[in-house]
Amino acid sequence: MTSPHYLVVATSGRAIAQGLSSLGCSVAVIDGFADCDTQTIATEVKKTKRSQFGLDHDGVLLAVQRLRSNASFDGILYDAAIESNPKLLDLIDIEPVLGNSIQVIEATKNTEIFFSILDQHSIPYPETAFSLSSKLYIGNAWLLKYAQGTGGIGVTPLTKNTEIAENAYFQEKLEGVSFSITFLANSNEIFALGFNTLWTVPLGMTVPYAYAGAINEVKLDESILEVALKYAKVLVKEFKLIGLNSIDFIYANDSVYVLEINPRIPATYELYESKNGDVIRQHIQACVDKTLPKSRNKTLLRAHAIVYAQSELVIPDTMAWPLWAADRPHAQEVIKKFEPVCSIFAGGRNYAHVNEMIKTRKRSILATLLTK
Repeated sequence: MTSPHYLVVATSGRAIAQGLSSLGCSVAVIDGFADCDTQTIATEVKKTKRSQFGLDHDGVLLAVQRLRSNASFDGILYDAAIESNPKLLDLIDIEPVLGNSIQVIEATKNTEIFFSILDQHSIPYPETAFSLSSKLYIGNAWLLKYAQGTGGIGVTPLTKNTEIAENAYFQEKLEGVSFSITFLANSNEIFALGFNTLWTVPLGMTVPYAYAGAINEVKLDESILEVALKYAKVLVKEFKLIGLNSIDFIYANDSVYVLEINPRIPATYELYESKNGDVIRQHIQACVDKTLPKSRNKTLLRAHAIVYAQSELVIPDTMAWPLWAADRPHAQEVIKKFEPVCSIFAGGRNYAHVNEMIKTRKRSILATLLTK
């Protein structure tokens, strides 16, 4: 019996492809980097131009057309690249879709639907406005957001000089602990994999809150995390979420506030994946036959982070990448300022130890590249 052959469409497809490969599946990837690791894992990789929130629409469709001339697929998996442009799923036209449908994605990103459901269940969220008023410009207390934004892209402080495009909304800026829950769902029930502390980093003036990584531990009382889990259970049922998803929260003013649903395989997925691809297998099972795991394996303390270039870099031929780095760019590849260089990983005894290891490894990569 031949192993399944899947298509992954992702801003960065390595983590999903790695999980599928660990299951014994073959995989083709369309993403925005076509890095060394992804090319090693996948049977074919098509690099597509990146857009503000994901991948170039026409580029993805052209890549799909080329891949389908050589092979057929047993399903499609995706990350934030589809979340920001769900209509691509219809145009790609590969079944089954191993993840949420277009209708589910669009509902979670429809601000009218999303906030009305939060209101219906008395789930707190930061004060939100859909039109400008003078009070929004007082101090630095409001953020401009876009529903189709992912990874912190498109979130900026609101000032009188801020350019505002269509589909924008405005939300009170809260100071607190940013965290998420990574989970599997079957449209009715939830299986929590764990909670993550989320890290952000400024990439110049235009992207002050870019996703920088996460650690799968949150230093908050269990009772607070139970509140977040309760909200997640409600949202799974309301939006009929399936497979891997995550929900972002902030704990501020002694309350848990919901920020957004990420209705796709989240970046934090790989903090829970095993060497055997157990979590991606559970994702496929949840999507195909609505079954969820009965129990959870002990979760190791893990963190990952994205290393962003602080100036334009050229990757040297002699670069010796450490084992704790992934998404490695090709030799002689030009990485522009504020673009991702690679991902790094760490695990250890406790939060402080792992957090410090991540910082040290990030500095080491950048220092090595600057001295080559």
